[in-house]
Amino acid sequence: MNRKLAQPFIVSSVVPKILFCALLFGSAFPSPAQRVRPGKSVDLEQLRVKFEAAVGKDFEIGKGELKGRSNARGGGTFWLAHLKPKHPGHFRLTYRYKYSDPHYSHVEREFGLNVGRKGCRRGVPSYGSYFRFCLGDTIIFPVAIYNFTEHEFTLTSAAYTPEQDAVWEKVRSELADESLERSPVSNPIAEHMRYVGSTFHKMLHRNGGYTLEGHAVFEAQSPGRFNLSLSAKFADLPSAVLSSVGASGGTSIIIVARETPVTLLASGHAVRGYRMGYDGRESVSSTSGDSYMTDVMILQPGDRISLKYYSSIRSARYERSERSARNVPDIVPPPRITKLPFALKTEYNFTEWLVDYLPR
Repeated sequence: MNRKLAQPFIVSSVVPKILFCALLFGSAFPSPAQRVRPGKSVDLEQLRVKFEAAVGKDFEIGKGELKGRSNARGGGTFWLAHLKPKHPGHFRLTYRYKYSDPHYSHVEREFGLNVGRKGCRRGVPSYGSYFRFCLGDTIIFPVAIYNFTEHEFTLTSAAYTPEQDAVWEKVRSELADESLERSPVSNPIAEHMRYVGSTFHKMLHRNGGYTLEGHAVFEAQSPGRFNLSLSAKFADLPSAVLSSVGASGGTSIIIVARETPVTLLASGHAVRGYRMGYDGRESVSSTSGDSYMTDVMILQPGDRISLKYYSSIRSARYERSERSARNVPDIVPPPRITKLPFALKTEYNFTEWLVDYLPR
């Protein structure tokens, strides 16, 4: 039975740490959270020749890097190819390989690379992944090696139309301004990011009660590098709700001018496993999604993001008393904004692949 997981497109919020959408396909697809067995070596020169033959018409091929990851970081070995698009377009770059498992004939990984004109709007990352690049950008394309062999590459493309830029040019915020709480707060990053407002919503629990979350909405203004830390400012709230206040950690943010080229990682992709039938024909056995996520947000002026700064669990009893007006109404405190020196978290995810290529 196929198991499918849809890939997210564009959202402007930061979600918790590592999200590997992959549903595990038995032993066929080792995720970065699994120990990877040593396997056959790959002829990197032959790999590069095959890769250039597939993508050379549409992309310039820069350097290739061989990167291994420790078991603590998920393990595995990857060849990282640096690509520069020659023209705008919509591309599907797929590679397949043999896996040393008798139950699977081969595996395919399919990446969507949407390339706009120079200075295009890339949009904000979704789950640590970018889905649009601009002419002039460098795309790091990861090829899993592990103990895989017989890599083959295929590139298909669709025409680019200027009208598609008009869709991306619209600032995509999660909420209309009028729906936000607009009370002023102290904003030490005002030079680089405008505080638009805050909002909250309830996530209902199956057995009663709910989780109450508060989010702060910002709009990028001018280039800069910093870490943004958010917490709930609750000093003036009634004591009845003080215990419910939570806090979030810092987020690494880089804002660049519209025309500034950047280096980004090709991340979200579909994974398909093929099985050889008794009749000698291959068929899709498993499907899923995977993502090489990073822990840095690279933004352009006009981009909007929504960051969680408050979370509180309300019990079913609290919810009942709230409905009967015997309890204080829900109060979400305003955010406390703190600017910290720029620093990267490289313990998890794949941020380490970008460290040497981030804009200054």
